[in-house]
Amino acid sequence: MSWLKKHIECVRQAADKWLNPENNVLQEAIRKTGDEGLFSRQDIEFQLSVLRENIQNNEIEQWVERAGLSDQKNAKDNKVLCLHAGNLPLVGFQTALGTILSGADYYGKLSRKDPYLLGSFLDGISKAGLDQHIQYTTDLSDFKGLQADKVIFAGSEESVPDVKAKVTDLNATKDEAKYIIRTAKFSIAYLEDWNESINQELVQAMLRYGGKGCRSVAVIVADFGLEEVKEELEEAIRRFWSENPQHLKPAPDVRYQYAYNEAVQRKQLWLKNFLIQESEDLPDTDFTVNWVQGGDEKVSKLKTKFGRKVQSVYTTGKEIAGIETEDLSTAQRPNLWWKPDGVDVIERLIK
Repeated sequence: MSWLKKHIECVRQAADKWLNPENNVLQEAIRKTGDEGLFSRQDIEFQLSVLRENIQNNEIEQWVERAGLSDQKNAKDNKVLCLHAGNLPLVGFQTALGTILSGADYYGKLSRKDPYLLGSFLDGISKAGLDQHIQYTTDLSDFKGLQADKVIFAGSEESVPDVKAKVTDLNATKDEAKYIIRTAKFSIAYLEDWNESINQELVQAMLRYGGKGCRSVAVIVADFGLEEVKEELEEAIRRFWSENPQHLKPAPDVRYQYAYNEAVQRKQLWLKNFLIQESEDLPDTDFTVNWVQGGDEKVSKLKTKFGRKVQSVYTTGKEIAGIETEDLSTAQRPNLWWKPDGVDVIERLIK
C-alpha cells in the first residue's frame, strides 16, 4: 500500500473514532466547553454533525484528490505552525486536518476560547500511528525556537503585524518561512427569488454561531427591497431564536444604530437583539446585516469595494460572471475543501 493510501486511511479512521457520539473523550471536551460558557451545546453539536456528514461522504478522499496530494507531492519533513482562531467551535479543525493530511509536522497554537474540542481531536489523531509529529498548546511561547517552515494564521487583519513580531521574537520560524494569512470577515448572499426554503437558509447563514464566522452572511443583495419580505423574515428569525436561544443576546451597539436609522428614516427590520438595515456600508457592527437592493452587478461592485474582508458569495443557483459562488444552503455546512480566503490548505502546503 502506498504512503498516501495508508495515510488517508489512518486519518479517516481516527476522525471516525473521534466523531463517534459514544467517544467519551469528545463528550468530556463538549462538557468542559459548555460548562465554561465558551460555546453552546447546540452550536457544538451542529458543527459536529456537519463534520460527520463530511467524513461519511468521503470528503477527505475528495479533498486530497482536488489538492493534488500524492506520494511524490506532499509536505513531509516540513514543520507547520498553525495559529488557530477561536470565534467558532472547532473553527481550526479544517486547518489542522489539512496540515495533517499534507504529511507535514503539525504544531498548533489553540485559542483559549476553544481549547478542548480541537485538542480532543488532536489527542486522538496523535495515537493513529501517523509518521509525523503532532503537538499543540495554548501558549505560543511553547514553540520558542521551533524554526517552522510555514505558518498558518487566522484572525483579524489588524493583528497580523503583532503576530508576526511575536513569532519572530520567539525564533519560532525560519527566516524564509512562508505565511498563509486568513483575515476574511463576512460573506455576501445574492437573492434573485424568495420562498420559504430560501428564507430558512438565509436565517441559518446569518445567525448560526451568532453570525461571527467569515462564512456568516452580513450583506444581502436582492432583486427586491427589505420591505417586501420583512414579515416573513422576522417570523423565521424568531423561530430560529426559539430553537437556538443561545444566540438571543443583548446587543447595545445595535440600539444606537436603530435609533439613528429611525431618525434618518432608513428602512430596517429591528428585533431588539438584531438589526437588518438597508445600507451599502461596510458591515462592521455585530448583530447587524446590511440589505442592498440590486442585481449581480451590485454584488460585483460590493465585493470589489469590501475586498479581502469578503469570504464567500452565496447564491441560490445564479452564476455571476467573474465571481466564484457557492450555494446558500452550504453557508454553514461547507465541504471539507472549502477555501478560507480563497486558499486550499493542502494545496498551499505541498507547493
